[in-house]
Amino acid sequence: MAERVHKKIPFVLSRNDRTSLTDQMVIGFRSAIESGYYQEGEILPPLKTIAERLGVSMIVSRGALRRLADEGLLLPHPGRGSEVLGRGTVTWKGRVLFVVPDRNDSYHVSVVCDILRRRLLSAGYFFNQITVTKDAHGNYDTTQLQLRLKDPDLFVVEMFAVPEISREVVASGVRSVVVARDASGYPGARVVRFASDAAVPEFVARCLRAGVRRVLQIGFEYGFADATSSLHDAGISVDSVYVSAPVREPGVIEAVKRSTHDFFSKFIARGTPLPDLFYFTDDHAAEAGLLSLALAGIRVPQDVRVVAWSNRGLAPVYPKPVTRMEIDPIANGDQLSDYVLGLLGGNQSADVPVMAPSYVAGETFTAT
Repeated sequence: MAERVHKKIPFVLSRNDRTSLTDQMVIGFRSAIESGYYQEGEILPPLKTIAERLGVSMIVSRGALRRLADEGLLLPHPGRGSEVLGRGTVTWKGRVLFVVPDRNDSYHVSVVCDILRRRLLSAGYFFNQITVTKDAHGNYDTTQLQLRLKDPDLFVVEMFAVPEISREVVASGVRSVVVARDASGYPGARVVRFASDAAVPEFVARCLRAGVRRVLQIGFEYGFADATSSLHDAGISVDSVYVSAPVREPGVIEAVKRSTHDFFSKFIARGTPLPDLFYFTDDHAAEAGLLSLALAGIRVPQDVRVVAWSNRGLAPVYPKPVTRMEIDPIANGDQLSDYVLGLLGGNQSADVPVMAPSYVAGETFTAT
């Protein structure tokens, strides 16, 4: 039997694009199907062939085709390829656009987006995502977003939005929900608060009970989960250090870890007196800080206490369980999905959820 000849894949992927390779593949194949390049009944190349032609791993191609299958555009045939179901196969109840500003493609955002996508597709809503990047002048380029907003039936979910983008969405008149740290700067929008500082009061109370008098707060993003004011108001001395991280280039996590390690190397070499407690507002910074302390022979919590902000599932690896303010992105994804589905279903009076961390007591902070 002659080998099946497949069409040339009509797009390429860019590793310099802020959009992930999986998202680029989904957008590329979706556009090719919706434009009619791939006709109903055609068979796409097998996963291995797609991965080789586009220069990506099997994991990337498998994830992209799975999402297109979830959308009802493809029907997988293991070992043979995926069958194109065509543009008119699925009738959607509505369309939802997930909007993320540049540099907010974090673990938390990725998990929340994936849960929202799966929940909405299962409920019969078409789901798409767009990352709004900045131009050469540092301004958000909303050209592509404005084109999407011309659809009057669109529902927009803005994750960690910025006022410049939110104003465009509100002005378009489409329904929307904004996930932000507070409601200020988002007039006319429904705001789901990401309360990164919600566990700070309990943290401060435990510091007072433990007799903590001096805290050094370390992070890389100004204002995130900041405990400075609360500690100061409680009579606890606090200093803040912000390590450097690239603004636009990839490699933020590695840069945060290296910068934190460099800070501690200099801090320890100077013989600076240890505070009573190190508070890390980032889990990657905490992991690098704990490693630096261990290499210097500084014991936790005997010599110094440690508390860290963390995503659930990304707690800093350390021989002892780390005391932390822990956010649960899976629970947040379900919270946001329930709220958005309620609004789409006509429940305009649903309680607005709050994404908040919990204080998790570990062994790196003892009260004695």
